[in-house]
Amino acid sequence: MALSLAFGAVTPSLAEDMPRDPSAFVQELSRYAIEDILKADVAADEKVKRFDKLLNTAFDLDFISRFVVGGYWKKASDAEQKEFQSLFRDLNVINWGSRFNEYGGQKITITNTNTRETRGGTIHEVTTNIGKEDDKPLQVIWVLRENDGKLGVIDLKVEGVSLALTFQSEYKAVLKNTGSMSGLNDVLRKKIEELRAKQG
Repeated sequence: MALSLAFGAVTPSLAEDMPRDPSAFVQELSRYAIEDILKADVAADEKVKRFDKLLNTAFDLDFISRFVVGGYWKKASDAEQKEFQSLFRDLNVINWGSRFNEYGGQKITITNTNTRETRGGTIHEVTTNIGKEDDKPLQVIWVLRENDGKLGVIDLKVEGVSLALTFQSEYKAVLKNTGSMSGLNDVLRKKIEELRAKQG
């Protein structure tokens, strides 16, 4: 459930121009995820649409999709790259969208923010605690990349475990077996079809 928190009548608002301050960015992302997705009294498919908007607005999916396939990215054609990015997003929307009903009133509290300069740009790590008041909180670090003055989530570290590195390990195993991005896309496409069939 903490992972689905990491991702969250009147149409809800999520600012297209998100805050540039890292802490404020995570606060706005969290507010939308909890108030306008998890707690919202709307149909399941509407929650999925809102989660898709959250991913597109607050997450740097282009950067993440390149990272998780490593060197295979440059070997792939433009068409294969675009298809992978689309499949990667769709798979995440389906996976986390199916877990919205697990929300049990957890809150997100920001405890610290660190900034460092890297060859890939400025990186901000916003540390948060997720949980109920009486529970032991789960530590989640939101890794934000600054690009052209805008912030985007590129990783989540849940109790020290990087989701981006977990994805990379899983996808590289598939790439090793299939030998190409086209093969990985085939696997992801079939996985998405299976998940959609289960959901009816």
